[in-house]
Amino acid sequence: MKKFVSVMLVLVMALAMLLPASASVQNADNKLQFNADGNFRIMQIADIQDGPFLLEIVRDFFKHVIPAEKPDLIVLTGDNISAGGSSIGIHATDLLLVETAIDRFMSIFEENDVPVAVVFGNHDAEEIVTKEEQMAFYQKYDNCVAIDEGDDVYGCGTYNLPIYSSKDASKIAYNLWMFDSNMYDEENGGYDYVHKDQIDWYVNKSNELKAQNGGKVVPSMMFQHIIVNEIYDALLEVPAGTNGAVERNGKYYAFNPENTKSGIALNEAPCPSTINGGQFDAVKNQGDVVAMFFGHDHVNNFVVEHEGVDLVNTPGVGFSSYGDENRGVRIIDIKEGTTDYETRVVTYKDFYEGDAAADARFVLYGSEFDVANRIAAFFEYILRSVSGILGLIK
Repeated sequence: MKKFVSVMLVLVMALAMLLPASASVQNADNKLQFNADGNFRIMQIADIQDGPFLLEIVRDFFKHVIPAEKPDLIVLTGDNISAGGSSIGIHATDLLLVETAIDRFMSIFEENDVPVAVVFGNHDAEEIVTKEEQMAFYQKYDNCVAIDEGDDVYGCGTYNLPIYSSKDASKIAYNLWMFDSNMYDEENGGYDYVHKDQIDWYVNKSNELKAQNGGKVVPSMMFQHIIVNEIYDALLEVPAGTNGAVERNGKYYAFNPENTKSGIALNEAPCPSTINGGQFDAVKNQGDVVAMFFGHDHVNNFVVEHEGVDLVNTPGVGFSSYGDENRGVRIIDIKEGTTDYETRVVTYKDFYEGDAAADARFVLYGSEFDVANRIAAFFEYILRSVSGILGLIK
């Protein structure tokens, strides 16, 4: 055992040497502002859920899709790492493993000079490295705009990010709410919920922004990991056996065509918290939030409206956990002076459309494919890659 631990420590120290030596404290000058044309683009990334050896297929996708889409902000909506894949049970060692796991993607975002906001999911801190310790790692990067609000609010990483006007750098034209939807409910079982003090903080801050805006609500969006319970009020209860329906607690649900704006995929039953803490009711009453964005349910991809608020599920991007052809990142385009927005998911398969090597690589890494297909994809990927380099296949 001692020999194993020693080997692991050496390995982790070697990994740590790969971390950026120039990392600094959070850069307070990362002010978000609409571009001169009044546009602002957000890239939501959900469920990377990998460890210190982040799969190259994900790293390469980030390296390609970020400069192609040119986001003004990246929002990581939880399960950014897999705690289980970044832990051997020794705190000092796990700190280095987690820091390395975070660096695998944060270094790419930093190289592209894109501000990054972070919230946590249920898998980020399942082991012994806390969310507070992880937040400190994120804040070492100059492009990190995430905030640890301290002990005043439950959890870690509930905060807001104003977007300032393109015409007046002192005027807040839009607002982004970031919520820690927490992890597991130890008392009731299942997933935890957004707690009352978090909701109270939101209401007070929303009212403060409204007062500063001459009594008018500041249009906003909200980002968190776990979807709200009201998703089942937004879906349509249908008979068992209905095509495209999912089952939860003995009932079956499908998209409701009357409120579905973009029903690309409902491939698993949404998994909200066990307890409804009243977050959505507070959002509805405040009237500032245009849309709420979630991850967590890896193979769901939709936009459904409920009582004036869009509920948006973004599929997972990672290949170290379950997923399907919807793997990708969500693009959100906001126009200054309006509550309108446009959104779409850039899937891996669409982004690399026509690239046979990329198609083979997708199958190779996709755990949803059987072993025979993955083995065949391995040889095809090697053939296509080598042939492409040599110019033999076009």
